[in-house]
Amino acid sequence: RRKRTQDDDDYDDTLERKYFGIAEKENSKHPSTEDEKAVVTQSNTSINSTTNNNEEEDDIERMRQKKRLKKQRQKEKKEAAKKEENKFRAANAKLKQENAKAEKEKKERKKLGRKAPDTDQFITTHDKGVKYWDIVVGKGPVIEDRKRVTCKYVLRAKHKVGKVIDSGSNFSFKMGKGEVISGWEIGLLNMKQGGIRHILVAPSAGYGKKDIGGGAGADLYFEVTLLKC
Repeated sequence: RRKRTQDDDDYDDTLERKYFGIAEKENSKHPSTEDEKAVVTQSNTSINSTTNNNEEEDDIERMRQKKRLKKQRQKEKKEAAKKEENKFRAANAKLKQENAKAEKEKKERKKLGRKAPDTDQFITTHDKGVKYWDIVVGKGPVIEDRKRVTCKYVLRAKHKVGKVIDSGSNFSFKMGKGEVISGWEIGLLNMKQGGIRHILVAPSAGYGKKDIGGGAGADLYFEVTLLKC
């Protein structure tokens, strides 16, 4: 302790104030335990706040992803439904076209059928009583023996307005191989591709006395279109 050399009234406290001022500065440089705790608490609060914010952002992102997936599924369902609808419309349109084509062909056959004379005016082949009449003469190649031919036909009973017994739109066979009744092979001789011919087949060149729908031993009336030969 500094020895006082002066009287109490003249005491100089400069050194004490200087000393205590330095001590306060040192203390300010080294915070107390309470201050440290406050800093740590503030730091933890900041970390927790950041963690919470990150979790909220993750939740928001998951919700957004869920919405995007839901929209994607809805879009895929709509596209699939649209494809099915277009497929259904295309099928209906195709069916309508086929029906219209069939109806048109039916009308044309009736129109062409009216051109066919009575069977007593048909050309007779002098072979098993087979007769024919060319409604339309084709412009393609002529049928050849042992070659495959493709025809479209309608089979009626007895005459051109008789009951329809059978029909085919893409019937194929080889000429001269016995794959069809002899009346066909006789009646198609010298026919050209693209032609339409009506053929009257007697029982002797057809199915004999067998009843195939027109009566036992009935004549068979074929309307034949030669598609390919």
